Amino acid sequence: MRYINIQEVCASISREVTDTLDNKQQQVVAGNDEIKEHLIDNGNATWRQVKPFFEDASNRKCWYTESKNPGCPNDVDHFRPAAKKLDSNGNIDYWYWFLAFDPENYRLSCNFPNRPTRNPIIGLTGGKWQEFPLINGQIHATTKEGIAAERPVLLDPCNEEDCKLLEFQPDGRPVVAAIHNNDVTICERVEKSKLLLNLDFPTFNEDREILYNKIRKLVKRGDRHHQQSNPALEEVKHDLRELMAAEQQYSKAAECYIRCFRNRDWIEELL
Repeated sequence: MRYINIQEVCASISREVTDTLDNKQQQVVAGNDEIKEHLIDNGNATWRQVKPFFEDASNRKCWYTESKNPGCPNDVDHFRPAAKKLDSNGNIDYWYWFLAFDPENYRLSCNFPNRPTRNPIIGLTGGKWQEFPLINGQIHATTKEGIAAERPVLLDPCNEEDCKLLEFQPDGRPVVAAIHNNDVTICERVEKSKLLLNLDFPTFNEDREILYNKIRKLVKRGDRHHQQSNPALEEVKHDLRELMAAEQQYSKAAECYIRCFRNRDWIEELL
């Protein structure tokens, strides 16, 4: 998960699109509950207009998984769900209607983190959909101002500190960063995010495992040439730097994997 500065991304949205969003937001604020629900239920055509700007910000990568999915269109996900979430008694558990047309609440997502999808390895259904748990059962905000006090369980690619909480195993599985192994809250956040965002869906893990093996082979090749500066070593360094570049798929996993070999001076220089 690579940090995305949502303010900078929102600033890139065209005036035409922001005007449309502002107009819808005013209608939502002024409307009764029935009007709010109608506008949100029919809002996809409005908020998907931001997708080209969000895709430009990440080179079309999903913000949650850093995967590219050329066979499927990305979704514009509401980090805090726009639709009503009801409890078992039919009462409103939370409803972030006031963020439905606020682009700061949008995240670019491939299908698996955003839609209910069963993980065949663990036998559970992930995908956040309308789920938005808060730490320690905190009460959900009812205004935009109130969300500053919330402590979400889900890792947010637009929170720089959250992006530091993940590391990756050589087999591609995401895990809590080793420095936080003894922090119960962080471990819980990572575990629940792995399920609700489908971060360890098998296809992502397989891709990251392939990436690890590619990096391992590059490092072995570099080791054969590290005694002297020569074109072969420089080529390896270039290839490793490229894998860590922000626009590359799974670039944060690449950084994690390259750190595994930082006991080599020539690798340390890259980091």
